[in-house]
Amino acid sequence: MLFHIRCKDKPSQMNMRASTRAAHIKYLTGFGDQIYFAGPTLTDDGETVSGSMFLFNAENIEEAEEFAKGDPYRKMGLFESVEIEQIRNVIPGDGGE
Repeated sequence: MLFHIRCKDKPSQMNMRASTRAAHIKYLTGFGDQIYFAGPTLTDDGETVSGSMFLFNAENIEEAEEFAKGDPYRKMGLFESVEIEQIRNVIPGDGGE
């Protein structure tokens, strides 16, 4: 199952994000092809990071939640909120809904 994980940063936390980035990237690389996409979200200026977004392949939502809880960014308190929801691939994909 695919899960969309949206993490919103607390305001003015770029220093925390920068100091934890190496641990965050190391953590993510341990999940190999379970991560379909990962990257920062940006504000309207296209440069300021506002959070993180993942498409994560897991057996169930509990596994997706454990992945999100283990992220060093989250453990350090960077995120204001974390939302996880199951998604279905339609395009590209089989076209089914």
